[in-house]
Formats: sequence, structure tokens, C-alpha cells
Amino acid sequence: MTKIHPSSIVDPKAELAKDVEVGPFCTIGPKVQIGPGTRLISHNVIDGDTQIGSGNVLYPFASLGLPCQHKRNKSDDTKLVVGDDNIFREHFTAHTGSDVDNKITKIGSRNWFLVGSHVAHDCIVGNDIVMSNNAGLAGHVIVQDKAIIGAMSGVLQFTHIGEGAMIGGMVGVARDVIPFGIVMHNSLNGLNLVGLQRAGTDKALITELQAAYKTLFMDQKGLFSERLAAIATTYSENLLVQKIVAFCQEPSKNGILRPERNA
Repeated sequence: MTKIHPSSIVDPKAELAKDVEVGPFCTIGPKVQIGPGTRLISHNVIDGDTQIGSGNVLYPFASLGLPCQHKRNKSDDTKLVVGDDNIFREHFTAHTGSDVDNKITKIGSRNWFLVGSHVAHDCIVGNDIVMSNNAGLAGHVIVQDKAIIGAMSGVLQFTHIGEGAMIGGMVGVARDVIPFGIVMHNSLNGLNLVGLQRAGTDKALITELQAAYKTLFMDQKGLFSERLAAIATTYSENLLVQKIVAFCQEPSKNGILRPERNA
């Protein structure tokens, strides 16, 4: 049975699964859908055309589905879609999409969004991601699975963050970050080796990945595209390297972030 605190306001058109818990002083709009096991602890606002999966937890003052912060957006049929088992800590915000893009913001599953973090309009956020306190994504950002974004860091609009990448604290990210890359002081600063090791990645794959990184970013021979083609061929059986190759071959508005010496 759905548990709704008497101080909360839930529009009768909202669709809540039977075991959803709505704590005190929450408001839920008419187009909202909330899946089983999701809990709103207190003082939460969920509005707009927002779909939330199962097992999510919203801590006090987290807000999902309010209109995007975009001056040119004129549409009221935009959406926010959220997966399962996410943690949204205090003062987290995520907005719906905009009509200057695909009208939808997407958040995957098993993510941790810490205090004051923000997912803007038209972002696509994958699974198993951590956004630390006051980290923010501008509009149209894509974050792949298992990335970590440090406290008080900001990601510029249209930027892509690769799988398993790690962004340090107080960093401004204005270019695409390769999978498994580490960003410190606004430049690429090596590979997230600790993350790969903790994930149980084979040592031989990591060693090859390090060699490919050196060729791609530290070697001055030839063009970047030529070095990319070289590692694609040399390490054709290494899934980690191939993920970087595929990432760098995708269309990019902002370009690939490189070490400071090559930026």
C-alpha cells in the first residue's frame, strides 16, 4: 500500500506504485509516474512529465522534473526519465529536456548523486555513476557508465564523459574525456588505474592500455588521427583500448581533452 504523509500533496492523476513512500511536505505533479519501492524522505518536489523507476531514494529537498533552465525552450511536452536504485541526496536537481534537443533528460540506474549536484536539460547519464557534492552537468552532456565527477566540478554543455573516467574536484571540463581517463587541473592527467584494478581488470589489458595511452597522447609522431588508427590496429583485441578508439571516433562538438602539453 502506498504511504503518503498527510502534509504532502499528490495530484490524483499521478501514478504511484503500491509500495511507494511519500514523506512529509512533498508535492507530486499530475504527469509523474513512480515505480515500486521508491521513497521520498521529505520536502521533495517531483513535477513535469517525469518517469521514475523502482528503488530510488530522494533525500530532503531533492527535486526532479521541473522545467529546464533554458531561455529558448518553448515546449511543455519535455520529459525526464529515471531508472532504478538511484540515490538522490539533499538539494539534488534534475530538469526535463528542451525543444532545442530531443526534449528528454535521461538518468540510468544505481547512480549516487551527492548533495547539491545537478543534471541539466537533455543530459544522458548512464549507470553506476557518482557525482560528488555540488558537481554540475550543463545541458546536453553525456556521461557514460561508472564515471566519477568530483566535488564542485562543472561539465560544459555538449561535453561527453567516457566510461570509467574520473574528474577531480573543482575542475572545469570543457572537452570530451576519454574512457578511463583522469582529469586534474582542467587537463587529462593519465588513466584511472585504481578504478580498473578495483574492478578486477586483467593486468595484461591494463598494461596494453597504458602503452596505447602513451602512443596516443605522449608520442609526437604523426597526427592524432594517425596515432588513433595505429592503436586501433595494434590493440585490436583489447576491449579497453577499443572503447577509447570508438569514443574518439564519435562526433564531438568540443574536441578530445588531452594532457596539458598537447592541449
